[in-house]
Amino acid sequence: MRHLIGLAARSYDPEGALLIPRHPDNDTGSLSRRVSRTATLDGGAAITNRGYTPADRTLRISLEGQPPAMVARAKRLLRLHGGLIVSLADGAYTATASEYSDRDQRLTLLVTGTA
Repeated sequence: MRHLIGLAARSYDPEGALLIPRHPDNDTGSLSRRVSRTATLDGGAAITNRGYTPADRTLRISLEGQPPAMVARAKRLLRLHGGLIVSLADGAYTATASEYSDRDQRLTLLVTGTA
């Protein structure tokens, strides 16, 4: 089984790491730029483009069909650790786990920077 996502606590924790297998519902590749648009009085628009930063990424990781022990470890990371390291195919990032939804079986991570 090829793993796509690695999660680890930033501080020492003997149970603070796990590998999450690929799932078609994972959203780890969405990117955005810091762009805003403001209407102008002449009918046009003023665009402010502040560029790209990894900190604008939100990762939505599906744990559907995973063993209960893996789901419990993911929830434990959310409860106990404010900072995580996330390893993806395109790099390693620092992140904060913001939510786990039992209904969707989805873990939401907010990227805070590069690791």
